[in-house]
Amino acid sequence: MPKLVYVLDDDEHIRGIIEKFLVYEGFTVEKFKNGAELLEAVEENVPDCCVIDVMLPDINGFSVCTRIREKSMVPILFVSAKGEETDRILGLEIGGDDYITKPFSGRELAVRVKSLIRRSIQVESADESGTFTLGNLTYRLTERTIASDEGSISFTSKEYDLFVLLSRSPNKAFSREELLRKIWKWEVIEGTRSVDDLVKRIRKKLSEAKSTVEIKTVFGFGYKVVDESGLRPDENPA
Repeated sequence: MPKLVYVLDDDEHIRGIIEKFLVYEGFTVEKFKNGAELLEAVEENVPDCCVIDVMLPDINGFSVCTRIREKSMVPILFVSAKGEETDRILGLEIGGDDYITKPFSGRELAVRVKSLIRRSIQVESADESGTFTLGNLTYRLTERTIASDEGSISFTSKEYDLFVLLSRSPNKAFSREELLRKIWKWEVIEGTRSVDDLVKRIRKKLSEAKSTVEIKTVFGFGYKVVDESGLRPDENPA
């Protein structure tokens, strides 16, 4: 069955170009000219991917993404005439999965959509069941929650993904470049501190939760998770 892609752009010509290349790649496409229409459609039927223009007449694309993320982790590809690094980082940090700037190659956009859907299917089919502990933290993967003795820790989607990735391999060092590729699904964006900023926010929340699990800096390389309690993963205190 063809995968369904929602395309949101207020420019009819651009909607048509995107549709042409996606249909050529075998996708079913539904087009929307404003954010309200797309959000209404998502309420009725969540697609396999959303291609969303950032600059819209009613609700900007970032706000549309935030609304979608309240109920779904459907892959989102932003399309924008604004190519500044700060805009790309913001789009990714609020829950977007990729970002392409205008003018763009229709073929490249279609390939990116295909890649996002493939990764999404791989994640859904992966074994994410069960619960594991590290130090005084309990990770419930199916619920996407992490809790300490103080209670549940409120992580954003990207914060959760990065921290779980590190926590699954305690003491293993991950480079910033590897984290960018794994969490944001992007190749390295030169000059950004998106990983560092995300780690800073996670550290603050871990400290407030009195977590024995910490993110340590591997200078000149990246980060790793360390359990300062001395407990092995899945070992409960006596």
